[in-house]
Amino acid sequence: MKISKIRSLLIKVALCVLALLVLVPAVGVSAASDKTDEMGYDTYTYWYNFTGQTRRVAPSKPMYEVKKIYTALDLGCISSSRFSDSHVAPSGLTYVLDGEYSSNKSRVLIFDKDYSIKAIWNCIKGEDGSEIHFSGAKGIFVDKDENVYIADTSNARVIKCTSEGVLIRTYLLPDSGLIPTGFNYLPVKVAVDSKGYVYILSNGSYHGAILYSPEDEFLGFYGSNDVPSTFMQALGTLWNKLVMTNEKYSKSEKVLPYTFNDLWVDDDDFIYTVTGGSVSDSQVKRLNPGGSNIIASDGINFVDDEIVSDPIDPKVKRVPDLTGIVADENGFIYVLDKYYGRIYIYDNDCTLLSAFGGGIKSGAQDGTFYNPVSISYNKESQDIIVTDETQNTITVFGITEYGKLVKSAQAKTIVGDYEEAMAEWTEVLAADRNCQLAYAGLAKAYYAIAKTTEDAALSEQYINKSLELAEQGYDRSTYALAFNKVRTEWLRDNFSWILLIAVVILAGLVALLVYTTKHKVRLVKNEKLHLATTMITHPFENFREIKEKNLTSAPICLVIILLYYIFDVMTTTMGGFAFTYFDPSSYNALLILAKTAGLVILWTVTNWAVCTLFSGKGKINEIFTVISYSLIPLLLSSVVYIVCSNILVPDEAAFLDVLMTICTMYTIILLMGGTMIIHDYTFSKFLGTTLLTLVGCGIVIFLLVAVGILLQQAGGFIGTIYSEILKLF
Repeated sequence: MKISKIRSLLIKVALCVLALLVLVPAVGVSAASDKTDEMGYDTYTYWYNFTGQTRRVAPSKPMYEVKKIYTALDLGCISSSRFSDSHVAPSGLTYVLDGEYSSNKSRVLIFDKDYSIKAIWNCIKGEDGSEIHFSGAKGIFVDKDENVYIADTSNARVIKCTSEGVLIRTYLLPDSGLIPTGFNYLPVKVAVDSKGYVYILSNGSYHGAILYSPEDEFLGFYGSNDVPSTFMQALGTLWNKLVMTNEKYSKSEKVLPYTFNDLWVDDDDFIYTVTGGSVSDSQVKRLNPGGSNIIASDGINFVDDEIVSDPIDPKVKRVPDLTGIVADENGFIYVLDKYYGRIYIYDNDCTLLSAFGGGIKSGAQDGTFYNPVSISYNKESQDIIVTDETQNTITVFGITEYGKLVKSAQAKTIVGDYEEAMAEWTEVLAADRNCQLAYAGLAKAYYAIAKTTEDAALSEQYINKSLELAEQGYDRSTYALAFNKVRTEWLRDNFSWILLIAVVILAGLVALLVYTTKHKVRLVKNEKLHLATTMITHPFENFREIKEKNLTSAPICLVIILLYYIFDVMTTTMGGFAFTYFDPSSYNALLILAKTAGLVILWTVTNWAVCTLFSGKGKINEIFTVISYSLIPLLLSSVVYIVCSNILVPDEAAFLDVLMTICTMYTIILLMGGTMIIHDYTFSKFLGTTLLTLVGCGIVIFLLVAVGILLQQAGGFIGTIYSEILKLF
């Protein structure tokens, strides 16, 4: 008995040790691989689906982590301080603007490269040694010569001084006829390019930035957002001009463009601007000297799609508000969302690399914010610096090793150094399988190597790998290039027998056509099936025979409808990857059945019901036959599309769209002609009954949806009653 107890105890101990050996490594791996769990915010990217338009959030490894946080107390500031802007000078020093540190006065904090306080300017020195104070300041910038520009907002001026804080000049409101009457000059942001052109943003100005030449001459306004106008808005404006008096029109509400919230000058002297307060407009632009946007940012939403409620007033929905922008030497764009507290990193093609940060007006944890107002970038360390005006904090985000890999690999990929980026993309993909850019980058790299490899077997291996990765990353452009190379090599190796088969098939078809025409041989003996097979070439004659001789055939119609459904499914699921957008996770074959066979049945019944009331002579089986036979051109076009989409590349397939359009139009013509023949209608009567049929279909669909909802609610009600009854027993 004692031995059995000892054996049982030993077995339990062994099981516990085994469990520890299994669980401890698992816990260790989890902690090491998921750094996001240690943060107070999410870090993620977007994964674009098969269409290339719809996107979903995909958690990712962090490209940036909190490196250091300074509070007002850490810097010896009083609670009234308001850190309103920051800028990293070419020398590596970081200038932080404290907009209100004492008695409505502003000052500048200067940090060393290791973010230790180096100097504090409580005022600017005049040439005569006098003290020049600035207050309510909102913006700061340091040019290539280390001259400092301060947007002294409350005093309506921009101060330019040396790196020692000695005044050089001030920029006041220009005395020019180009300045609109009543213009309120409140400079909030300033930027200077390498040639000495000064760009000043005035709060609330929708005219663009005020531009000064290197000789301090006012040149006018630079850049501005356009007012999006729809056709109906244009008609409304024209109508108001026609019917309103000048006095009423001048008092009517005007639609003004959104104002720039921030601007940045890159190393090539292009101006980046950011617009907040709207998710529908192009919020980020890169402007050339003429003020035109040169990046493909139109229609791109640079913020999250989700709109959340205000934490204080849940009834209020808060849209994102981009408030800051910087760009680095590789063209990567960093934008700051003031309301949600997030930082977004985009490349120059407007593709998101990473998003991180948060807070939504709380900012309770490191890396989250309450009221972030500015973002700056340190080129030397690649740090991102964010100032929070309400919490009085300066948060420094340091780049991670993963972030360095992603930025380096994408920078090389953008300029075409695919092979150089290959090793880095491999590391990125090993670290994070959610990085869609890595799949596309590796696909491009394998394709580039395959083009330069002389070994045919090795080239084929690389091409197949490129096709696989491009499909996994939904990179259709690279897939098309790799597929074109595979197809070209295959055609070159098999051209002889392909040509032979094509000649034999063509000769056979010509011989069959000549023989049947000469001897008047009918290949299809069945009269009803013959009408269906010749419907494309003799549509109206065949419809008359169907009507006059009662040659309708329900089995043939059902086969056509079934093929219509099957080919519709095959077009989506079996078409070439470069052409189709099939998502297995959301594809619903029953919905396709309702859109094909269900729509045919709905139109048949509704048209019969309508035309019966308007002296239509067509029977329901004749209507069903006309609709079914009219679908034959679509069936043929689907077959051609399935075959060609697996052979051609998008650049060669313009005729596919033309073919589908022609077949659709021909189907409509067959439907129109067949309906008029079986009902013995004129064209005008056909149009009238067709419109009523459309209305009837809409009513039936509405009723079906309503009945479905009622049945669902009734089922839930009955289920609730049943569960309550069970509780009683």
